[in-house]
Amino acid sequence: MRLIGTLQGEKEAYKFHSFLIQEEIECSYNPTSSGENLYEFWIAHEDQIDTAIHWLEEFRKNPNDPRFETKAHPIDTEGVAKDFDEKEPIQMKAIRMRNRMRPKMALTRIVVLLCALLYIWNGYQMADIAKTDKKPEEYTLTPLMIDLSYDMPTAENRKELSRDLFAEDRIGRPAVWDGIYGVVLGWPASKSELAAPMFEQIKHGQIWRLFTPVLLHGSFLHILFNMLWLWMLGRQVEERTKKWQYIALTLIIGVVSNTLQYLMSGPLFIGYSGIVCGLAGFIWMRQCHAPWEGYPLQKGTLVFLGVFIVAMMGLQLVSFFLIRFQIAEFSMNIANTAHISGALTGIVLGKIPVFSKGGA
Repeated sequence: MRLIGTLQGEKEAYKFHSFLIQEEIECSYNPTSSGENLYEFWIAHEDQIDTAIHWLEEFRKNPNDPRFETKAHPIDTEGVAKDFDEKEPIQMKAIRMRNRMRPKMALTRIVVLLCALLYIWNGYQMADIAKTDKKPEEYTLTPLMIDLSYDMPTAENRKELSRDLFAEDRIGRPAVWDGIYGVVLGWPASKSELAAPMFEQIKHGQIWRLFTPVLLHGSFLHILFNMLWLWMLGRQVEERTKKWQYIALTLIIGVVSNTLQYLMSGPLFIGYSGIVCGLAGFIWMRQCHAPWEGYPLQKGTLVFLGVFIVAMMGLQLVSFFLIRFQIAEFSMNIANTAHISGALTGIVLGKIPVFSKGGA
């Protein structure tokens, strides 16, 4: 959706909008924040922009030109005529038109539903384990987490992994890659952990593990936070990109953020927040490079996410120094690497023309 210009006055804006609809040019108009009774016009399709600009220039020359007298009221997507209500606030008209033009967010809905179903399924398995295990281990993993986590190189079942996560194999190597963070934290005693096997299950063809950790969540607040952000950010991107672009963005951000998080902290991480940060970074970059695409994300929202990421990174550094110098036990169980790498990946993708609204 691209901004083509503004008009002065509510009635003039509605008249021109009605004319464009009659000309089968999909558009919407909104009051500007200037408070000067100005209304900006947005065109939905790139191939109609030049025509719309031409008509806007003609309308500005003579709004009373008979050419702009519409023969019928605008109709909605179901063919029902909408009467012009003089008393209806212009904001409500703009919102109503934008909602009629907005496509259904099928992919975002599917992801939210899938994450919710997996959360319920995982919770059921966790409850079942709690009934059978009188003394649950620190790293109690459900079968679902073992199947969908990034890498589980030595675990034939949940009990083996939870019982002996950091055991060494027959040739003296750590059985599980625990991440560079753990190596640095315990250096030099942890030097041998650099020899731990990596990407074992992925090497054996289980490539879904590159992405599937994002679909799992550990608590209700965890999934609620991520899905609310996905609903807000994912819908904006899906409205303005083709399906293959949206899927490609999601997969690329997910794989990159998951892989870097795995290298940093090992295989035990879950959550959609890396992709959420990536979508925020993508939207911010599109706002900078292509403001006519009309992403409505407010600066305050971006500032909030930025402050959150920086604050979590600061707490992670505090945790590192407290544990490294044996001052106190203060562990951070947050995938900060996924947040940062996801945001940076989204920013980079936002600069690539193929992911623009009119991209191939």
